[in-house]
Amino acid sequence: MAKSKTNMITHGYHGKVGDHFVLRVRGTSSMICSKPDRSNVVLTQNQKDQTRRFSGSVNYAKNAMNDPVKKAYYTALADKNVSAYNRAMADFLTKPWIDQIDAIDYAGHVGDKIRIIASDNVKVNSVNVSIRSSADVELETGACTFDSENMNWVYIATTLQNPIAGLKVVAIVRDLPGHVVEKSLTL
Repeated sequence: MAKSKTNMITHGYHGKVGDHFVLRVRGTSSMICSKPDRSNVVLTQNQKDQTRRFSGSVNYAKNAMNDPVKKAYYTALADKNVSAYNRAMADFLTKPWIDQIDAIDYAGHVGDKIRIIASDNVKVNSVNVSIRSSADVELETGACTFDSENMNWVYIATTLQNPIAGLKVVAIVRDLPGHVVEKSLTL
């Protein structure tokens, strides 16, 4: 294998060149290597799942670049090092997460507030709350509104629930690619 630290022709280049060899960069060294033979490689289930996720991200990014609204959104996030297409791929590969369900102000009355702190690497698209009985029967559900002052999502209860002990508050978060994440809190 040939190695070069100062070769101006191949410095910084990497990837396959035809079907003959591969250029690699490791640190400050450029290398010319034979093309790897992966004909006998058996992928694990995790590798197959990751390949499927990556293919999904490619499809999502292609569709996002054809959707004027999504393209504009991802283009606004792009910079000289990361394109809008790559931002869309990264968004697809990262699910949103729920940091906290805060039901300290919820006492089962109409107008009580439940706060949700949810995040995503790009954008949380929507947050819904479902209040369920201990038998998992849905008692009420609705959309949250974003409170930009406190940087959280707020749900305002619409029905009277008494008693509240044993009730379950379920937060459902969706991001721009459509991933859905749930987290629950038992009162």
